[in-house]
Amino acid sequence: MSSLANRIIVFWIVFLSAMQMGWSQNETVAPPVDRQTAVTEPQPKPDLSFMFDGSNPTSIEQLRMLESRAREVTEQVKRATVNIRMGQAQGSGIIVSPDGIVLTAAHVIGEPDLTATVILADNRSLKAKTLGINRRFDSGMLKIEGADDLAYIEIGQSTELNPGQWVVAIGHPGGLDRDRGMVLRLGRVLSKGRGVLRTDCVLVGGDSGGPLVDMHGMLIGIHSRIGQSLSENLHVPVDVYSDEWDQLAAGEVVNETPRPYLGFSVVRETTEVSEVSDGKPADVGGLKKGDVIRKIGDKAVSNKQELQKAIDELKIGEEITIFVDREGQKDVPLKIVVGRSWR
Repeated sequence: MSSLANRIIVFWIVFLSAMQMGWSQNETVAPPVDRQTAVTEPQPKPDLSFMFDGSNPTSIEQLRMLESRAREVTEQVKRATVNIRMGQAQGSGIIVSPDGIVLTAAHVIGEPDLTATVILADNRSLKAKTLGINRRFDSGMLKIEGADDLAYIEIGQSTELNPGQWVVAIGHPGGLDRDRGMVLRLGRVLSKGRGVLRTDCVLVGGDSGGPLVDMHGMLIGIHSRIGQSLSENLHVPVDVYSDEWDQLAAGEVVNETPRPYLGFSVVRETTEVSEVSDGKPADVGGLKKGDVIRKIGDKAVSNKQELQKAIDELKIGEEITIFVDREGQKDVPLKIVVGRSWR
């Protein structure tokens, strides 16, 4: 929780204690109510504008409303917040559609077309595919496989935020901890820009990719990184995702050009295959460890440099024939559809 939020809580406790002491010392007996003539006055709708316009709470009632609203928002958002695992690395994310679209940070998922494990708030573990990223802004997207009717939250607008506006940050600081659960941080917007949103909500490792929401529970940002101090933390504005939605959903690396990719490696400077990546184009096409590649299409190759040059000249999505020597057989043809890589 931010230092500002801590100060507010301390103020609240002191203020409430003082009020209670005053009530005890000046307690009087209220006159009896005439039940036949008493009229119940309609209660005015609470004024929540201070939570959004950047102003400070000015009464014990407003502090109570802030606490109550923070609890309501947290319970709502926690149901859609997930832990993301990429190998040994962990981060957070937030589900924004019932069919399992998850927004996170680019550095949490790395690149498109990878497999991730997503752990839901109810402790279910599901597989997900990484979609697009924008490394410049640190935005990323995943899709949970075979999912429907998942808990999710609505996407808001980050351009409408005000300096000082109250916000809630949720995530898995330090990674998934089933005993502790998710952690809430209440804070305020410090500044906003096209590609970055700053708040005083304290972030630590494991929070990356988690949701930043306003006091309506609308998604306004995704946790990115710690700023120059613990009280200045950086988030990806949600408008970045909205503006580049189609590219991210298509699995693109925004503002980068993909290169042709087959998915195998070779022994040192030779054309002998040392490893074939599971599920990648070369694996689907039948390339095997130990094969010696002789031709890529109509181009003969005799070393790693020539092999790489021939692959770089391929077109993504085209079907090619490569010829290999395999276990005494010469020029065994294999048909492979060229994939793409963003590295």
